[in-house]
Amino acid sequence: MKHFTIKLMTVAATLLAFASCGKDDDGPSGKIDLKVQAVAPTTEDKVSDYSQFTVTVSSERDGKTMTESLDASGSATFNLDIGSYGIEIRGKENGKEYFGTTGMAQYGQSTTVSVDVENLSVHYTGNMDGIVLSELFYNGGTYGGTMMHPDQYIVIANNSDREINVSGLALAQASNMNTLPCSDLTSLLPDYVVAANIYQIPAGQNYTLAPGEVYVIASQAQNHTESYTPNPEKDTGIPVDLSGADFELADNDAAMSGSAVDNPKVPNLTKVANSMPGGVTAWMHPYGIRPLFLFDASGIEWSSFKSQNGFTYNDRPQKDAAIQEYQGYKVPTNLIVDAIETTSATTPYWGNYTSKSLPVTVDKSYVQATIEGCHHNTFMYRVKGTDGKFKDTNDSSVEVKIEHRSDFKGYPEGWRNE
Repeated sequence: MKHFTIKLMTVAATLLAFASCGKDDDGPSGKIDLKVQAVAPTTEDKVSDYSQFTVTVSSERDGKTMTESLDASGSATFNLDIGSYGIEIRGKENGKEYFGTTGMAQYGQSTTVSVDVENLSVHYTGNMDGIVLSELFYNGGTYGGTMMHPDQYIVIANNSDREINVSGLALAQASNMNTLPCSDLTSLLPDYVVAANIYQIPAGQNYTLAPGEVYVIASQAQNHTESYTPNPEKDTGIPVDLSGADFELADNDAAMSGSAVDNPKVPNLTKVANSMPGGVTAWMHPYGIRPLFLFDASGIEWSSFKSQNGFTYNDRPQKDAAIQEYQGYKVPTNLIVDAIETTSATTPYWGNYTSKSLPVTVDKSYVQATIEGCHHNTFMYRVKGTDGKFKDTNDSSVEVKIEHRSDFKGYPEGWRNE
């Protein structure tokens, strides 16, 4: 795969000055022509006719979208209000699927935007192909007046028609925040995704999932309701019982409080790396702005992998914080088994969605991980198609949903037999 770069040919750096915004105060007014030009940047990805491609422009201000067909040369022009817009291009030629996207950008005058379109035919095809993330609990509630994170968990599912041994499967959190993109990290896309936090289902074991079966992986495999005292005025839900999880991290570096409880009945994941200990970035950022992904590490020898793929980068932990140096590891995209680009439009310290943390070959779009904000007991899950299988088109905007659950009991001991 070649680098998926977004070229802005003549994007204006500043908006038109304005004296009055009107009573709604919603930004400068005026119309612009935004011309979109699709470009297949490599010889092997060359497109001879773009007339079967479409381009969609979405407005950050009101969420409305506009879709047009490209002409044969790959261009289309939109007459828009001055504002901030995102662009997506989709299409097929000769059986190959192509996709291109930009993050949100501000446009204050008529301009042309050149968008690289990527051939999506290259993806993971190894022995774990068919394993998907079927449920993500990023966003715990406020329980008894206290914000919760220890009851975070994910569920992985065998979405194939054959048995799959997931021994050696790794869970990683992308180092790059999609609300505060780091150029050190985005420059490696789409070939590599840098991860600071990596945990692995123990390698060399027989952890086999039959078709349709799932494993629950908890941060801490405890019944988190046991120490819960209801507070009706502040509660946004009830804690999740994870005592019946199949695996747990039980790692102090992945715990909000810096102190994790280990359930001796539940196998622990192997900690490969966690370079951001103690805090909301420790495993699953509750706003989802560091997306999780799964990759096949069954053939990896970690000491040599770390020496060959170690990557030092400079980034801000929050939008107003000083730049710091971090250590991560480059994970080749062709090892990524599944991923969901999660984000949030409601983060107080990390801004709003700007550009993707994951390459479009694993997820073309993104999905919001919050509804009302953080600590509102919201669950994210992958929907099923008419065939009873989870939808897996590498497009989270259409295959992943989020909902508030006030009374979900979780995965207690013996949950499979209930």
